[in-house]
Amino acid sequence: MGSFHSHPFDFNITPKLPPDTQIGVAVSPGKLLMLGLNIPVAISTASGDSQIPDFDKNSAFTVGVTAHLDTGASITSIDIELAKKLNLIPTGPTIVYTANGPAEMPSYVIDLHFPNTNLMPFINLPIGSCNLAGQNNFSILLGRDVMSRWNIVWNGPSSTVIIND
Repeated sequence: MGSFHSHPFDFNITPKLPPDTQIGVAVSPGKLLMLGLNIPVAISTASGDSQIPDFDKNSAFTVGVTAHLDTGASITSIDIELAKKLNLIPTGPTIVYTANGPAEMPSYVIDLHFPNTNLMPFINLPIGSCNLAGQNNFSILLGRDVMSRWNIVWNGPSSTVIIND
């Protein structure tokens, strides 16, 4: 059941970054302006999820998706439909604040990894959920709970983003 689907992301970084750089992303200025910053992530059932009967790390379901860095989000949130596909077990309700006002949505716990980088994963990360229907370019909103652990340099004129922890 465990699988990882990679995404065809082209990372063209010029000039070469220092060896301690964790991830560098160069996006065309138009794309960055229209879509914001999106990065590939791997999410899976939380490794410490004792609610799963006979939990075995090999039975954890992992999927590769695109995440959107959302500085307006206090916590990381997963698309509710993706949470259902992953069979995530709700840990309780939470109030999320959207452009349409507050809504009660389930919260979950996941493991979050950053493929092909040296960024530290988030293990047993509490997250919220939201309805991202119609947002076909990402399935996770990375909130300030994740970004607060990172140093993020966004150079608008060169359309370059460097992230390290």
